[in-house]
Formats: sequence, structure tokens, C-alpha cells
Amino acid sequence: MPQQHELSRLLEDHQRVQARIGAGVSAQALAAWSRVSPTSLTASATAWLASILTVIRRERTRSREAAASVYRLHRALETGYTLPPLAGDGAGDGVTLGELREDWAQYTDAPHLELPDDGEAVQVEEIEWPEEDTTGQDAAAQTSLVVTGPVRAHQGIGRVSGGDQRGRLDDADFLEELEGVMGDAGTRSAGAADREALRGGRDLLRDASRADPRVIGWARVTDGDPCSWCSMLASRGAVYRSREIAGIRGRTARGMAPVDDPEDLQKYHDQCHCQTVPVYSRTAFLPDASAQYAQDWRRVTQGLAGAEARAAWRRHIDAQRRERRRTT
Repeated sequence: MPQQHELSRLLEDHQRVQARIGAGVSAQALAAWSRVSPTSLTASATAWLASILTVIRRERTRSREAAASVYRLHRALETGYTLPPLAGDGAGDGVTLGELREDWAQYTDAPHLELPDDGEAVQVEEIEWPEEDTTGQDAAAQTSLVVTGPVRAHQGIGRVSGGDQRGRLDDADFLEELEGVMGDAGTRSAGAADREALRGGRDLLRDASRADPRVIGWARVTDGDPCSWCSMLASRGAVYRSREIAGIRGRTARGMAPVDDPEDLQKYHDQCHCQTVPVYSRTAFLPDASAQYAQDWRRVTQGLAGAEARAAWRRHIDAQRRERRRTT
């Protein structure tokens, strides 16, 4: 049984690594948006889109590579078996836990400190990594950026410019509203850029774990300030491939959040830094936060179901988030 402390740190570090990638892309998108002009929206937004798509492609690769590295180490710690490197042929060869930890350390920007079992051999199984759908990912990124940025800005400009007396560049009130419109579009598109950059790692984990015969389910790992939807997913704990594996009967286990479809775990909103991790056994380690959310869900939604339960949970989580922001 791997040390829970290392697994906890591994999942937390992976979430932070991916969050840092997404936040970095978001910051670059927002900074570049400052050069988009409402008076020449089409031309300036086209240049902005091209530059940010280049950034997203680069950081999407980093997200994918980091996800592969954590997958290899996580799988080794949980099962004693791992996969070949993402680039290169290592199937059938051996690798040590220390080498896997060293590989992961390059993404955390923290040196790998030697552990007593670093020399333990881990067998590399002959499982191929899924192909990256760069065409589909590029199309999704472009659509998301265009809708949240230029299209939103165009609609907002039209809204605040309505009427014969509006749209004058010497009108202070109009300029203030115009600035608000552009700022809103910039913020929304920066959030979309964050999500699209993380698509690389998330898609890899999703596709690789679906093809991995050792994976029996998945679980949501939240960031430090999850919304009600993400915390509800985390409260469910592990969502298994089948009810036979889960060992439960009926639609939903009593007192648990209504999340039965593993596909739900793959839904992410803009600026969400949660991750979905594979589960290899019924006793696999999950973060303490997941157990706390499960306990809170039962308490907060007692006697409620459906929309009423979700509304009560949303109020609970929103209150927690307000309190955290007030005290930080």
C-alpha cells in the first residue's frame, strides 16, 4: 500500500502544476486583449486570436506532458505497474520509482528528495498512449475564444452604442460603458484560454484511463476554491466504470450526491482548476477534502432531493467561499 502522504502530495502537486499552466495562459490572454481596439475590433481581435492560439498550443503540450508524468507515477504507486514514457519506446523495460519521481519533479519545480524505495523496480506495461486530437482541440479553442472575446465584445458594443446620441468618443459615460464591455470580454476570454490550455492534460488522462485495464473508476480532485458543481462531484468520491465494480444497487447510493455518469467528471467550466484522476481499487486513496465534502453533502441536503438538494448545496458552498475571501 503506497504511503498516503505521498499520494496526497502527488494529487495536490498535479492540481497546482496544471493550475499554474492555466493561470499563466489566462494572464497572457488578458494582457494581449488590452491591444484589442473597439474601433477596429475585427482586425485587432484577429491578431489577438492568432497570438493566443499559439500560446494555448504550446501550453497545452506542457499540460499533456505533465499529465503523462503524473499518470505514470500515480499508477506505479497504486498498482506497481506503469506505462512507457509519453515520447519514446519503453514498453517491456523496467523503471524505478526514483526515476518516475525524478521525472515528475521537473514539473513541480521542486527537487526530488531521495526516498528509501527509490530503487524499487516498476514494470512498464505495453499500453500505448492515446493520440492527441490537435485538430479538434484547436477548433474547440478557437470557438471558445471567439465566442467569449470578439463576439461578446461586438454584442456589448452594439448594446451600449444604441441610439443616435450614443457611440461618441467624446461622451464620458459612453466611454466608461465601452471600457466595461471590453473588460468583460477580456476577462471571459482569458478564462476560456485557461480552460483550453488545460485540455491537453485533461484529455490525455481521460483517454488513457478509459483504455487502461487497471482503472476501475474516476474521482474529482478540486482546487482550493471549488464551485458548488465541482465540490458536489468531489463529494461523490469514486465513480466506477460499472455498478458491479461499485458494489452498489439502485440509482444512487443513499446520502450521496447524484453523480452517476463518469462523463460528468469530465465537465469543466472556465477558470476551473479541478482534475479528474483514475481510481485503481475500491480502497484507493482520495484527498481528505473529498471525504469532507461527502460528509457535508449528507448534512446539508438531509431530507432534500433533486433541485432542492442542489440549491441547498450551492448556498452552502457559496457561503464558504465568501467566508474564505473575507478572511484572506
